[in-house]
Order: sequence, then structure tokens, then C-alpha cells
Amino acid sequence: MSRFPALLLLLPAAVFAAETDPATGLLKNPGWEQVRAHCGGCHSHALVTSQRADRSTWLDIIRWMQETQNLWQFQPEVESQILDYLAASYPPQPNRRRAPIPPGLMPKTTEPDI
Repeated sequence: MSRFPALLLLLPAAVFAAETDPATGLLKNPGWEQVRAHCGGCHSHALVTSQRADRSTWLDIIRWMQETQNLWQFQPEVESQILDYLAASYPPQPNRRRAPIPPGLMPKTTEPDI
């Protein structure tokens, strides 16, 4: 039996609910047009789609870009739409790295005698 169906459970619900814009790769959830208009002018939309964060961390990222990268200030309503979109469409994900291999399962190494 394939393990892939189980992997689908790890994907955020937004992946299934929205289609993807072919030009930007952004999920077409409410607010995506704001992200397309405001984020792609300075960097690739792939930078957005490859990140995962909660609303607070997305806000920290925006503030950092405003303080250090000359990102303009948003109208409060626009900023709220952007943050709502990012938090819903690209939320944090659990650590997907595998657990370390237990020492008893590691191959034996031969160390030179000193």
C-alpha cells in the first residue's frame, strides 16, 4: 500500500481549498491579489510560497522588510488582508524532519587505536 495518502494529512487545508495562480504560484485564497500586487515587486512570489509562519511572525517579517528593505507602509486594511491571507494560506507546519537514528541502529565504526 502506498504511503502517499497518509502524507496528504500533513498538508494545510488551504492547499485543497484553493487553486494556484499559474503566474505567481500563490494559492487563490481571499487576499491573494494583495500579496500578488505588493510582494512580487521586490522579490519572487516563490519566496512567499516557500515560507510558513503564523500571523504574528508574518507581521514581524513585514516589519523587518519595512525597516531594512524599504518596503512601503500599507494601509491598515490592506495589511490586515495580507496577513490574513499569509497566515491562512502558508501557516506553520510541524517539523517534517525525521527523528534521529537511535545509536543502537547506527553502523559500527572502527576507530583507529591511539
